[in-house]
Amino acid sequence: MTEQAIIKQSLNGMAQIINAIPGETYANKEAETLLIMQHRLPESDLKKQIEIYNAIFAKQGGASISDITDSAIAYVKIKVLSEAELLDFDAKSLRDLIKECRVNIDKTKNILRLSKTHLLTAVDFQKERIEKIAKKNEAFIEALSEVIADTEQKIERLPKPLELPEKEFDFADEANAEEEQSKEKAADVPPKVTVTDRIHKFISSGSKRREVEAHLKDVEKEEASTRCKEIPYYEKSLVPTEVLICKDFECYSLLKKRENVYFGLSKNLKNKVYDNKDESLIELTEITDEFLQFMTTDILTDEFELHAFTEAEKLGMQMYFSFVSKCFENHIGTTLTVAEYLAFKRYYNRLVREVMRLEADKHRAYYRALPVAEQYMEIMASYDMVQSESKREVVEGIIAGESEGYLGNLGLIMEHHIVDEDAKADLSLLIERIRYFVDESHFAKKDMVPQAGQSAEKPMQVLPTGFIPQVPMYQPGAAPFIGNMYFTLQCLDENRHIVDEAYFATANMPQAMEDYRSRDAYIKRFGLVQDGRFVPLLSSEGGTYDEE
Repeated sequence: MTEQAIIKQSLNGMAQIINAIPGETYANKEAETLLIMQHRLPESDLKKQIEIYNAIFAKQGGASISDITDSAIAYVKIKVLSEAELLDFDAKSLRDLIKECRVNIDKTKNILRLSKTHLLTAVDFQKERIEKIAKKNEAFIEALSEVIADTEQKIERLPKPLELPEKEFDFADEANAEEEQSKEKAADVPPKVTVTDRIHKFISSGSKRREVEAHLKDVEKEEASTRCKEIPYYEKSLVPTEVLICKDFECYSLLKKRENVYFGLSKNLKNKVYDNKDESLIELTEITDEFLQFMTTDILTDEFELHAFTEAEKLGMQMYFSFVSKCFENHIGTTLTVAEYLAFKRYYNRLVREVMRLEADKHRAYYRALPVAEQYMEIMASYDMVQSESKREVVEGIIAGESEGYLGNLGLIMEHHIVDEDAKADLSLLIERIRYFVDESHFAKKDMVPQAGQSAEKPMQVLPTGFIPQVPMYQPGAAPFIGNMYFTLQCLDENRHIVDEAYFATANMPQAMEDYRSRDAYIKRFGLVQDGRFVPLLSSEGGTYDEE
């Protein structure tokens, strides 16, 4: 095995340098191997970086932040060279190095952000360690940025292929040369400035000033620390047209003026004028209406009826979390308190749980509506009825309760084509499934009412030990429709609590059976859910086994 292959195998162990703690001795099981490789490698970029990395093993009294940073940067370069199977950097590997540095910057920024958030509520003996790690991560990010800048300069200095001119020009004759000289002399004479020229110059200077201001704003946005792209507001005062109190910390407010939104201290707002002498006001340049709603309104109250979040709402929620977390990071202990921070975290935890629940309900409703939509479309096609909607659109329409068109089409089929009583009963059932889809309890209530001549209770059926009901297998797309029904596979723990559950449409029965056989769980149950009721078909009690 070559030295490069050995180093490549050691990369996972070498990566632990990124998690080293300043002031503590760094040890690595790959240390001896790396020291041997250092002596065996020929002079090259790879050997140089191995030497830099190995230098940290000599710091028996504890590694400093600079020691860790140097070795971490060396690890990044070693990783790029080893994966490219190179001893020295070339143009391609230099570009790969830039990509790897950017990946590590993003990863370290996330770790740094979480560390600073944890620092807000950490106890005293933890804070010192967290602060050390945060400083090390900041130094690592800065060092990675320097590597990117240096590498970009190296790439620019690399030799480029010569580019020949597309056209060849003849030398100008003396007459043309004299003519050009006369034009240059004429150009040296300053033209006469008219009033129109002065007005045009004044207007253009104003537009240039606005361009400069816009450019400065763009530069400041790049330095923003949240998704809102906040920038300082330099004017001494602001007269807002609308003021919104932040629900998570009432000492701060959002101020709207035309299309712009600002964030500042509520106490600085007096007589409808914000006093910005302390330069506390910032402008939020990239926000959405959804962000403003999250900042000012508690949407988890009974006042709101929530549905699955749209992508815009999810983005607004992420902006809300990013901005509020940064506010607490910057101002806790001064204008904000730990109690407010913990209250925000509890609220956001509940908000995320609600989002997940709504997503689960959305998917559950989809699999309930899918077999209904499939039967509707099959009946429409069977009777040569025109339908322009896709299956997904039909499913979404049934879920939303917008089913007048579907019911009208089925009514036409019932009126003009159905004469058989059984067919009429089936179609009537489908119409009922679509009409009452939103009301899951409709069919459950209907089944609870005993029919005339039937007793309310039925004797319990006792099945022999080891009895396994047989489920008929169908080809995909040929499974029968059984009312408002879908299949489910449930995994239960020792306490008979459901720990995992999957849903299947009727057309996916073969896949459902395969999942049931291969799934590992303490107890497995497979059955169908019809009108909200679970009907077990297969079960494994006390352990897992395959039913053949």
